[in-house]
Amino acid sequence: MLALQKKLRFIWGLLLLLAIGWMVAGSLLTSGAFDSGSVGDDVTDEIKSLATAMDVELAAEFPLPLVFVISGLPVALLSLFFVWRNQRAIRAGAPASHERIVRRQTIIITILALIFALFLWNMPDLEQRVVPQNDAAISPGSAINASMITYPVRLFVTFVHEAGHALAGLISGGQVEGFTVSPDGSGLARISGGNIALIAPAGYLGAALFGAALFLVTSRKPQWTRSLSVAIGLSIIVLTLSFARPDARHNLTALIVGIGFGGGLVALGAFAPRVITVFLLNTLAILTGLNAVFDLWNVVRNPNPFPGGPVNDAANFSAQVTPLLPAAVVAFMWALIAVVMLSAAIYFGLVKPVGGEISQAAQS
Repeated sequence: MLALQKKLRFIWGLLLLLAIGWMVAGSLLTSGAFDSGSVGDDVTDEIKSLATAMDVELAAEFPLPLVFVISGLPVALLSLFFVWRNQRAIRAGAPASHERIVRRQTIIITILALIFALFLWNMPDLEQRVVPQNDAAISPGSAINASMITYPVRLFVTFVHEAGHALAGLISGGQVEGFTVSPDGSGLARISGGNIALIAPAGYLGAALFGAALFLVTSRKPQWTRSLSVAIGLSIIVLTLSFARPDARHNLTALIVGIGFGGGLVALGAFAPRVITVFLLNTLAILTGLNAVFDLWNVVRNPNPFPGGPVNDAANFSAQVTPLLPAAVVAFMWALIAVVMLSAAIYFGLVKPVGGEISQAAQS
């Protein structure tokens, strides 16, 4: 009976991974966030053809990624339920160590956080477009897709971006006058002196590194999560009180975001159960990493500043550090580094542990 439960858990685990892959791959191919070429066009055409065959009329603005989320999410949740049920039966038949139980529980929570983050990323009902007016964190003139839920995360990513510039300025011997975050999602850090080669990439890559590192540590060391949440929250509050300033229109967005997220993370680590802390930290990490990557992709597509407008980080780096490399090339290199960091975090934080559990179940 125990062997049968392990085989069933293995099968349901594979189905869970396939459902997640279906949602992730389908959403990326049809989201238009990057140029997927003929593959994305073919997938889009097939969905529209299938809808026509079923006498379903899709509106022109209908978000096609939602098709993959809606079709894949029930399968993923059903598979997750049966994995959990089989795991309970196995645990009842063969006692496992506390560490092993925590590890498997963390894998399930991490998968749920990934599904939840992707669901939030593709929420169409509440979607609104926020257009930057003044920008150092986002390419000028580009529009930010945000929802009522993900919009605060959008502001938090800008906060981390500008804090990355500030920390790089301090490390390289510069003097930080402060940084701002505006309601439109843009930001600006004022730094005197320091090493521009370190300061310029620290915004985008700092946000990507924050998301990747948070996901990796939370997934692999769940016993650290509550202390980690408190430590990050306190660090954010210190950065806010030290360097957050009102923007040009006297908005206190940086102060509100810093105190809000910092205090929330402290409360989360101090009072919430470990499973809730793991879930929310991983969700925040995934959304932060995705925002950082797609911010860089926007810079790749719009590398040159508008006449009289603010200069983005890639253009600034190109002009002062690598004059032989165009801003688009610099942004592409940063985007590649960000993707590698996020992919490595997902692999070592989720894929490898899941593979280890599946391999162990197959051997048993």
